[in-house]
Amino acid sequence: MPRLAPDCDPTALDLSPEEGFLLSRIDGHTSQALLSQLTGLPEKQVDECLRLWTREGVVLVSVAGPPVKEPSNGAAVPPPPSRPEPAHEDEAPAIDPELDISTEQQKEILAFASRLERPYHEILSVPGDADTRAIKRAYFGLSKEFHPDRYFRREIGPFQPMIERVFRKIVEAYELLSDPTVRAEIERSLGADTADTAEAADTAEEATPAAAGQARRARKPRRRPLSPFSRLGRLMAQRKAKAKGFFESAMAAVAEERWLEATGSLRLAIAFDPTNAIYRERFGEVQPRAHAVRFEALMKEADNAFSFKDRSDALRIYEEALHFRPYDPLANHIAAKLAWLVADDLRKAKEYAMRACEADPEKAEYHRTLGQIYQAAGLKANARRELKLAVRLDPKDLEAKTALKSL
Repeated sequence: MPRLAPDCDPTALDLSPEEGFLLSRIDGHTSQALLSQLTGLPEKQVDECLRLWTREGVVLVSVAGPPVKEPSNGAAVPPPPSRPEPAHEDEAPAIDPELDISTEQQKEILAFASRLERPYHEILSVPGDADTRAIKRAYFGLSKEFHPDRYFRREIGPFQPMIERVFRKIVEAYELLSDPTVRAEIERSLGADTADTAEAADTAEEATPAAAGQARRARKPRRRPLSPFSRLGRLMAQRKAKAKGFFESAMAAVAEERWLEATGSLRLAIAFDPTNAIYRERFGEVQPRAHAVRFEALMKEADNAFSFKDRSDALRIYEEALHFRPYDPLANHIAAKLAWLVADDLRKAKEYAMRACEADPEKAEYHRTLGQIYQAAGLKANARRELKLAVRLDPKDLEAKTALKSL
């Protein structure tokens, strides 16, 4: 675990842009192996820099402490890996027509996965100034397409970890853009990078056209490090210290499976240090677990409303629960029946019923409900198909038999 020496002044060092970027990521809790992943530099180059800086007293190296204790059910988010992931895990899987998803779906997953390093609003395909409602609509549409539950019981081979990684990033983008404070900090940090890029290009244009072209191609120009003794330097150091404290609180909550508390602390850590990739990565891992907690709480609330005959309120709560787990078969089935019988919204009822059948295709009751909704909409051929399937799955389903006979 490399960390800067207490008496080190980075501004006094003669560093290349790559070395400066690497040094800026040394914070005392990022392992040597993870530094290579975060910076994109070859492991050998990182090793050589650390050896040199250790000899010169710039960096101190200590052995990593024990990982976060994992509960017996194995639900805790693991600590950063102690060594790089195998290279093959980052390679795009080949299109395989033998999998339980179409080749077109495989291509869509690969295309989306290739965009995960873009800004959050580009990941969600919304304008940079999109409001909360537009962000929520975009998230809900993408979660229906890329939620891992959609592929439950399907053989999708190497696309399984890719789907999970894609969905974590979608959740991360949605949650952080939906938080006004965190969003403002992230946009402010991105704005600073853009300003630096423009300044570098303007300076180069005054020199030669070749230099101008090189500056425009530069993704991240070298920034002059802040002096730790300047007012701005002290402010940034204080913000990073606060961020680290919130991050440590979040990891303590993760160890005890307090997922909602963990995500709250991680939001604050990101707000104080929006450029820290580790904080955002952990947030993307923990937030789906917080969603699961929220889903279970809403399901209980919806069941209570249903038992007290408040059907309209129950539908509203079930729909909110589906925001967190869009492919839960039971929640979709109940929402379908309520949308049909209470709200008289056959379009919405059909969508929920179809999703319930997709999530659990062997459940006769789900196909029966979908068939009845088709029948109410006057789509007799579709209704007959679903009701026949319901009877085939459960020959004792008298309600499906009666509805089929009426057709």
